[in-house]
Amino acid sequence: MQLAFMAGARQQPIRRLLTIDEVAELLATSVSTIRHLVRHGELAYVKVGRGTERNHVAIAPEEIENFLKRHSKRDFISSGPSTARQTKLQLPIERATTSNGDFSAQRAAVLAEAKANRQFGASRKTE
Repeated sequence: MQLAFMAGARQQPIRRLLTIDEVAELLATSVSTIRHLVRHGELAYVKVGRGTERNHVAIAPEEIENFLKRHSKRDFISSGPSTARQTKLQLPIERATTSNGDFSAQRAAVLAEAKANRQFGASRKTE
């Protein structure tokens, strides 16, 4: 190490670590959210101090940048349906409006068929 120092190489400075309060302020969120992210492994941390109730942790600025890169999203407009529920509802509506005849006539036919099936089932039970 002394040889490298004499050759003009400088020691890298120790990077400044951020407290949980500082990280919460940077990410515009609460301290409890940052603790949740640390607890579930979303943010890497360095344990500093000896807390009796909670661990005192510090987080590197590079870790914040990596977290932001991993969780950044870009919204785009899709021409398709926005939800699965919407597609489930569209199919019956399309059937009712695009088939031959109107909806009320189709509904009357379905009810008449159901009534005939009930009567046919009742007559078979009495036999």
